[in-house]
Amino acid sequence: MRTFVRIAALLYPFAGLFLLALLFNAGFSFLSTVSIALIHPILQVLFGTASPAAAASTASTGALSSIKEQFYAVVQNLIFSSTPEQTLLNLCLLIIGLFFLKNLLKYVGRIVNAQLTERSVKHIRDILFKKLTHLSLDFFNRQKSGNLISLVTNDVAVVNQTITPIFTILVREPLQVLLLLLLLLSLSVKLTLIAFSSSILSLVIVGTARKYLRRYASRIQNAMAEYSAVLEETISGIKIIKLLSAENSAIRRFTHHTAQYVRAMIKHQKVLGLIPSISEFFAIVALTVVLFIGGQEVFANRMSGEDLMTFLFALFAIMAPITNLIGIPSVVQHGLVAAERIFAVLDRSPSVRSGTKKVPGFHRSIELRNVWFAYEENRPVLKNISLEIPRGSTVALVGESGSGKSTLVDLILRLYDPQKGVILLDGEDIRTFDLASYHSLFGVVTQDPILFNDTVFENIRFAKPDATEEEVRRAARIAYADVFIEQLPNGYQTYIGDRGVRLSGGQRQRIAIARAVLANPPILVFDEATSALDSQSEKIVQDAIQRVMQGKTAIIIAHRLSTIADADRIVVLKNGSIIEQGTHHELIQRGGEYARLVELQKFAAPSEIVVES
Repeated sequence: MRTFVRIAALLYPFAGLFLLALLFNAGFSFLSTVSIALIHPILQVLFGTASPAAAASTASTGALSSIKEQFYAVVQNLIFSSTPEQTLLNLCLLIIGLFFLKNLLKYVGRIVNAQLTERSVKHIRDILFKKLTHLSLDFFNRQKSGNLISLVTNDVAVVNQTITPIFTILVREPLQVLLLLLLLLSLSVKLTLIAFSSSILSLVIVGTARKYLRRYASRIQNAMAEYSAVLEETISGIKIIKLLSAENSAIRRFTHHTAQYVRAMIKHQKVLGLIPSISEFFAIVALTVVLFIGGQEVFANRMSGEDLMTFLFALFAIMAPITNLIGIPSVVQHGLVAAERIFAVLDRSPSVRSGTKKVPGFHRSIELRNVWFAYEENRPVLKNISLEIPRGSTVALVGESGSGKSTLVDLILRLYDPQKGVILLDGEDIRTFDLASYHSLFGVVTQDPILFNDTVFENIRFAKPDATEEEVRRAARIAYADVFIEQLPNGYQTYIGDRGVRLSGGQRQRIAIARAVLANPPILVFDEATSALDSQSEKIVQDAIQRVMQGKTAIIIAHRLSTIADADRIVVLKNGSIIEQGTHHELIQRGGEYARLVELQKFAAPSEIVVES
């Protein structure tokens, strides 16, 4: 019960649509009941008992009986005429009008249902997506991206099917259709042919609507592909998004595409809902024609009244749409499981909690004091790390794979919090600062830059959506990216493909560097930014890095030691501990781990080292 209450709370913004859907469905149900009730006056007309006097003379007992007799009296007054033929014609016209109104309510109600369904799905998906973007990085380390995508897409859809009172058209069972068709043919081939002549009109309607359905279906699939792509990009790039404090930019892109999906789906439902409504209307017109002609057959004693009524019931059964409320226990249980999965994410709190203080700036240093960290209990990745990074200095972190370099940087960036020890910014615990404010101090460039399937311009200003064109161009110039950007087919408005697939590795890195420096952060972090590049691209990117580092504090994780020979301090890690630190010359003279790593890369002396700048 609690799960249903929580789901109802999520749908509260759509209470108006929900009530409107109930109103139209109630109207449709009422008119459906009235249409069945008209069987009684049909029998009266066919058997010659239709008259106002007959209706008035009928005794009534009880409130329900009184209402029923009053209804029949009203119908008799509407259809009664001086001749049976005219009375029958009036009845046929009444039936046509009734079913026209009923299908109008059905069509409008279906549009309202579509709006309620799709907007509630969008609402839940947007809330869930927003929650995912604000969860800490450790959550994503324990999840499969495919499961998260399924959670936002499939699970939300299943929940929606169980919490909105919608009806669905069921497929007619072939055996039932076949038996009813055989029954119709056995009663009257002539009337069967007349009745099914409406199928020609239905084919015309379907043929006309097909191109619209195809168009809107294509838009739906495109919109679905777009928001799925944004979802996958955001989950895979959550680290850089959080470091850039770009959660709002990601949310804006996602909600834009989900809105496009909703618009396309509602238009699709408008056309799709019109087809069965019009088809049923023409089917009912055919039924009334059968009634009129069949009635003439009865009057001429060529067909019995019982046969005609059997034919009418069978024809009505084979043509009427079958609707049913989705309430099968297995579906409900499925929806509850999906809802619990969704709420499990919505109820999760970030392990890295934001503080309340705004960062006043970066003036002196970042300091790590006796920091310990482990991804899994009793398996420390960093052990008793103490390190100070003065403002304006360049500090390089080196060591073999698994030594803890990237984890150390992630702690400085506050993607994780240490289990022991403290990290200080200008002497104050970084956990007291607002996360977005703290992350604004950093510009980060990784080995595999995360770019989005958008223009070069939007990729550069992703973390600063209010940046002007001149600011974007300036950042590109600093990163040595402006020349190649201008040579692209549409310059800054060129779409670069999924993950920047249309750009080379060096070009992607320079776009990432431009994005990192756009907000002019005081601290730059380069996580093996050139290790995956060829020599020529590495030279260009390294030149860009040297240029953007001027006047900045820089933290560099280096694989190629040639790129850090000029660092103010080189910190060597091994098995999660700092084993030595100093300048390049000091560490070479010491002959320790760093000297061994340099020797492995065939650097024997500073004079032999070529710094690619």
